[in-house]
Amino acid sequence: MSRLGFGCGAMLGRVGRAQALRALELAFDNGITHFDVARSYGFGEAEMLLGRFLRGKHDAVTITTKFGIVPPRNASGLGLAKSAARTVLSHLPGGRRLARVAARKMLAHRDYSPAYARACLDTSLRDLGVERVDNYLVHDPAEADLTDELLRFLEDACCAGKIDRWGIATDHHPVLSSPAAAHAQALLYEGNLNVLDALCKAPDAAGRPVFLARPFGGGGGAVQGAVMRPPIYHVLQTLGLTPVDDSTLAMYFALSHAGRTGMVVTSMFTEAHLRQNLALVSQFEALGERGHWIAPAILQAVCPPDCSRDRARNALATALSVAATVPVTMLLD
Repeated sequence: MSRLGFGCGAMLGRVGRAQALRALELAFDNGITHFDVARSYGFGEAEMLLGRFLRGKHDAVTITTKFGIVPPRNASGLGLAKSAARTVLSHLPGGRRLARVAARKMLAHRDYSPAYARACLDTSLRDLGVERVDNYLVHDPAEADLTDELLRFLEDACCAGKIDRWGIATDHHPVLSSPAAAHAQALLYEGNLNVLDALCKAPDAAGRPVFLARPFGGGGGAVQGAVMRPPIYHVLQTLGLTPVDDSTLAMYFALSHAGRTGMVVTSMFTEAHLRQNLALVSQFEALGERGHWIAPAILQAVCPPDCSRDRARNALATALSVAATVPVTMLLD
């Protein structure tokens, strides 16, 4: 399983059709076999473009898609406007920020009804060109949106063979602790060094696949200066990981937090970005067991005792029992 997932969120929005197809091809040729999309991406068109690319490749890939954020109607009529907007905004100061604000306004409508979930699933399967999707996630719900009726539909869709797993994709970490979320079979959430306070309170994945988004911060909030924060720097010194730059630490942390069965989902629409990410994954894997201690040790260092301390201790103790090269007391003090 590839440790990196290709995030399709910018397709047919910030990134045009030709560039998106080139990036998808390059990613696949370099061993990236998981693709993360949503019904709302590309204002409703990204799934179709991904499906076009994946023709003949379905047996070699896995797919996550999502529903709940409603794309605007007449999405096809936005094509020329999007192309013109990309050109104009790329030359304006703060153009990308303006584009994000505009996109959020256009995608503000939500629908988490079972009927809409069913309609989206049928459309997603058709546009992706598949009979089954690996992960079908509720996209950015509030706790109240996770109704018994919706969960019953998702379980039925699993039984019908249309999806392998259902789960939750959210930027609001408290939703992960809701009673309904305890039944989710997969989780996707933001996981980086800018949101450590939220990660301290996040529930244990309990064996479920975890997809971590925005490893570098994203949305104009890039991870900066994390290496030099005293608790984090102490952990890195203890693990023998200094010197290290912020981008490297960001990816190491995300891969570590995702665990051995999870993955990191990020946009990779330039060759330079793709190759940088692949290199960071290779470097992380070369760390062996030390790499898997990074996130638990950092959370141990920054979280209040009543949050993730016990979980961090248990994770570290397990790792150290497999390959104890660093005294456990140095990491747990």
